[in-house]
Amino acid sequence: MLIATLITELRKEINRLDVMGFDELSAARITTITKNMISRLLKSNKKAYIEIAKEATEEASEDIKELTGIAVKPLKTDEAFIAAILAAYNPTTGYVYENEADRKRARLAEALIAAVLVGLRANYHKELQKFANLWHTQTKQYTITVVDTTRIETFRKNGIRRVRWETQGDEKVCAECGARDGKIFDIDKLPEKHYGCRCWLMPVREKDSKSES
Repeated sequence: MLIATLITELRKEINRLDVMGFDELSAARITTITKNMISRLLKSNKKAYIEIAKEATEEASEDIKELTGIAVKPLKTDEAFIAAILAAYNPTTGYVYENEADRKRARLAEALIAAVLVGLRANYHKELQKFANLWHTQTKQYTITVVDTTRIETFRKNGIRRVRWETQGDEKVCAECGARDGKIFDIDKLPEKHYGCRCWLMPVREKDSKSES
């Protein structure tokens, strides 16, 4: 639900740019407009990620409680928690969140300025749609990152040292993830996920099984 809301906000931002008077736009104005747009999108995403993290730690806590039957120590999923995730290098995406956001902004501004200079409205619209797709992908991937990080940190905080890899069990599961399905891993030696991976991790008691790595 939160992701749907973020995508709706993204569409509003793109539409706002798309309906502006094409002939009235200048390089300076485009630069300012895109900076403001990215600032609003980043703010919306961070706010949503905090809520997503809260939901993720609640679900992880329920998984632990069901497994162990004991009370769970809550994980603090506040603005600082999300900021730390977004400020770290992400091995799956290959970049730092806000650095990539600024790179996408600069690329968009450059492309829009070029379209205005040559008077091609079609190119302007095309570049906006390209940016929207890229931002959507980045937003969705970091949702996965926030959920995974939150679950893992909740497990760690509550003494869980081993986790079981679970897939969605459908035809979209890739061969790599399919081979990991049901396997037990040490929480500090987890294999890296691929982009857009839908798999998740479940807590495992120490006595239940030896880890694969």
